[in-house]
Amino acid sequence: MAADHPTQVAIHFPRRGVKPEGTSEHIAVTFAELNADADAIAHGLVAAGIVRGTRTALMVPPSPNFFALTFALFKIAAVPVLIDPGMGIRNLGKCLADAEPEAFIGIAKANAARRVLGWGKKTIRTTVNAGRWRFFTKHSLSKLRAIGKSRAAYPIPDVAPDEPAAVLFTSGSTGIAKGAEYTHGIFAAQVDSLKATYAIEPGEIDLCTFPLFALFGPALGMTCVIPDMNPTRPAQLDPRKAVAQIKQFSVTNMFGSPAVVRRLGDFACERRGVSPTVEPSNSPMVEEPNRRAHASTLTTLRRVISAGAPASAASLERFVKLLPDTAQVFTPYGATEALPVANIGSREILGETRKLTEQGKGVCVGRPVAGMEVYVIPICDEPIPEWSDSLQLPAGEIGEFVVRGPVVTKQYFNRPEATKLAKLVDLKTGDILHRMGDVGYIDETGRLWFCGRKSHRVVTPHGTLFTDMVEPIFNTVLGVSRTALVGVRRNGVTYPVLCVECLPPMWKMTPWSLGLVEPHLREVGAGFDPTRCITTFLQHSGFPVDVRHNSKIFREKLTAWADKQLGPNWKPEAAT
Repeated sequence: MAADHPTQVAIHFPRRGVKPEGTSEHIAVTFAELNADADAIAHGLVAAGIVRGTRTALMVPPSPNFFALTFALFKIAAVPVLIDPGMGIRNLGKCLADAEPEAFIGIAKANAARRVLGWGKKTIRTTVNAGRWRFFTKHSLSKLRAIGKSRAAYPIPDVAPDEPAAVLFTSGSTGIAKGAEYTHGIFAAQVDSLKATYAIEPGEIDLCTFPLFALFGPALGMTCVIPDMNPTRPAQLDPRKAVAQIKQFSVTNMFGSPAVVRRLGDFACERRGVSPTVEPSNSPMVEEPNRRAHASTLTTLRRVISAGAPASAASLERFVKLLPDTAQVFTPYGATEALPVANIGSREILGETRKLTEQGKGVCVGRPVAGMEVYVIPICDEPIPEWSDSLQLPAGEIGEFVVRGPVVTKQYFNRPEATKLAKLVDLKTGDILHRMGDVGYIDETGRLWFCGRKSHRVVTPHGTLFTDMVEPIFNTVLGVSRTALVGVRRNGVTYPVLCVECLPPMWKMTPWSLGLVEPHLREVGAGFDPTRCITTFLQHSGFPVDVRHNSKIFREKLTAWADKQLGPNWKPEAAT
C-alpha cells in the first residue's frame, strides 16, 4: 500500500477527543508515513537488541504508535505478545509469566506496573517506554525512532509460513487465559480469508472498536479510523461519537462486539423515538409514521462485522435500522485459536434462523468459510490425541465442534496440558485440528448451530441443558434484558437455575423486576422441551462479562452467586 498508494491515509486518530455531533480534528498518517515510521522503529529496535524471534510484550493503547510498533515488530520478525489490559493486574502477571517475554514495550503506566509488580522480571532484558523519555526503562521510543530515521527501508527477512509471528492471549472468559501461537502463515491465511469472505477492497474506511482486529485494516488496504473509546470497555462506547466518526470519514466497514451492536441498536431506537425497554425481542418494532426520516443514518457502511459472542437477534434488528438496505451485519464464528471459521449475515438471521433460535434450536452461526472444515464429535472432557473419521456425529446430533484449516493454531505457548485438551492430530495428513470447546450441531444444509460452551452445559436429572438453546427462549419475554442458565448442586445432583437480568425502567414507570416477569418466564418455559424443567429464577442486577468484548457472560461467577443466593437449606425438590 505504501508503494502503490503512498498518499492514502492509513490512520485517522482523534487529536483531542471526538465531538458527539459534527466533525472533530484528527491526526492523519498516510501509508507512506506509517511504513517509513515502522522502518525507522525497526532499525531502532534491532539496535536495542530486539531482533528476529524476540518475544516482546506490547502494551500500548490504540494510536499511531501502536500500529507503527506492531508493524515494526513484524518487519524484524520479532514475536509480539498481545494481552488484553482489561483482564486485571493479577491475570496480566500470569499471562506475562506464561509468555516469558524477553522485551517489554509499553506506555509509562504499563512500565510502572511492570516495575512495581515484577512482571516478567525473570525473562525481560530489554525495556522501552513508548514516549519521549525513558521513564525508568533502557530505551525511549523517540530515541529508537531517531536511530533509524536516517536509514533506508528495513530489509524485511524472508520468513517461513510456520515461523512464530505472535502470541495472542485468549480472553480467559471460560478458564485460564492462554497464549495461542500464531505463525506468519496463519496471519497470511486470515488476511486472505477476511478479504474473500467479506469482499473487502483496498481504499475502504474502517472503524474498529477492537484494537487487535484493527491491525487487519492496513493489512487489507483499509484506512483505520481509531474510535474515541476505552478499548477495554466496549459496552461503554458512546454511540453518538461512533456515528459522528462514521459520518465524518464515510466509513464503509465496522467491527464491533455484540455489546457495541447493542449500544448502537439502542441508539437507533432513541433516534426513532422508540424505547428498546418496552419491546419484546420476538415482536416487530413499533414504527412511527416518519420512520424513514430516522432510518439509514449510517449510509456509507457496506458491512458490519460482529464477533466475540452470539449477537442477539433483537439487537441486530434494532441496529440494522441504521444501515442502508444494501448493508448487513455479519456475525462470524471463531475463536482466538481459529478465526474465521464460519459466517452468517443479519438477513438470514432475522429472516429465518431467529425464529428457530427462539424455539430452542440454538444459534445459527452460518456455514464454514472457504478453506475451513467443521466436524461434530461426541462431547468429552478428556484429551483426544488422534483424529479419526469415525468420531464424526451425523447431521442434527449435538456434540463438540472440531475445526481444520489454514487459520487453526497448533498449540498454546507454555501450556502443554491445555494443548493436549484442545488439539488433535490427523496422522494421515499431519494436520492439527482444534476442539472449539463449543457444543452444537450441523443441520442438513451444512449450517452450524451453536448451543453453548461445553464447560457451561448443565447435566440435570432431566437431561443435559445447553445455555444457547435455553436462554433465547426466555429472552423473548417482555421486560427481560437477558438470562443465564447455571447449575446448582445439592446432595451430588445438579439442578438448573435461571439468572435473570431485567431491562431498565421507562421514565416514571414501575421498574422491571422478577416479580413482574416471572409468571411470563414460567409460561414461556413450559412451552418448550429444553426449558420445561426450569422453575427456579433469580434476579441479578448486572451479569459479569468478559473483559475483551463485554459480551460473554461469566457463568462460573454466576453459578457461585446463585449457590449463595439460594443458601444451604434450599430444597430443590420443592422447586421442581
